[in-house]
Amino acid sequence: MTTTAAHPYDYRPINALPYWNTIGDFITSAVADTATATNRDERSLYPATVAFVLWCWQSRGTPLERKRIFRRSTVEEFIHLAMKKYAQGSRATHRATLWLMVDTLNPADRTEHRPIARSAPTKPYSSSEVATLYSWATSQGTEHRRRDAVALLALGLGAGLAAREILGVRVRDLDTTTDDIHVIVRESRPRVVPLSPQWDRPLRRILGDLKPNDWLFRPGRISATSGQVTDFLLRARTDLDVRPSRMRATWLVEHLRDGTPPRELLRISGLKNLAALDKLAVFVPGTAVRPKISQRNINKV
Repeated sequence: MTTTAAHPYDYRPINALPYWNTIGDFITSAVADTATATNRDERSLYPATVAFVLWCWQSRGTPLERKRIFRRSTVEEFIHLAMKKYAQGSRATHRATLWLMVDTLNPADRTEHRPIARSAPTKPYSSSEVATLYSWATSQGTEHRRRDAVALLALGLGAGLAAREILGVRVRDLDTTTDDIHVIVRESRPRVVPLSPQWDRPLRRILGDLKPNDWLFRPGRISATSGQVTDFLLRARTDLDVRPSRMRATWLVEHLRDGTPPRELLRISGLKNLAALDKLAVFVPGTAVRPKISQRNINKV
């Protein structure tokens, strides 16, 4: 009698396929370890895990580390922000699956007030990568998609906005009355952000057909909801790593490199403390003077 060895379940996620080379191994190992520990069928774990990890990595910019992703607070944020339009039963099913994975893969998360190790800073794009992203944006298949892609890059790389802030910008929030464009951020962290000069012309080019009350990114939508940036990128079917979190990191590093005073950078970025700037200072090129960021230095500015 011949015994046939069981083959591991080969999951093929359609929506996450463009990013599977980056997030696939992380998801597959997490599912396999959970299935082994809990005797759950792997295929029952994949749908919730793929959606959750993709959202964490794409929308939140969370590193692919179990202790950073598999946390109950992050699961609840995902359920409430990314699954608003899902039926209550689907949300409950996803929550139960993800809590099981948290308990299995990161049991220490159940201990309150546990110190969280400092994560590695998000790596900014190089100048050649930015050029590749702009080429990607201008080569989209339709005029609407080209406009949306340029808007995404201009707000992310040119103004350092987070994904949720990009979704909230309307045409009327752009001050174009002077030579330099300023982006008015009204929600979350209200501020006025000067657009980087290299993004002035690309942004002005896409404004012609838009009305003041239109959303700048993906006009025509009813509201700004979590996941709309991810949805746009999924439809692009690109292998490029296009993430607002990396765009924001790139913008911050450019300001550090150019010597923007720390207090001014905190103001225009909406950051509340110096930790993020201090971490990103490691990416300032060696040819520039690396800023020593401290409260004392800020008070001198």
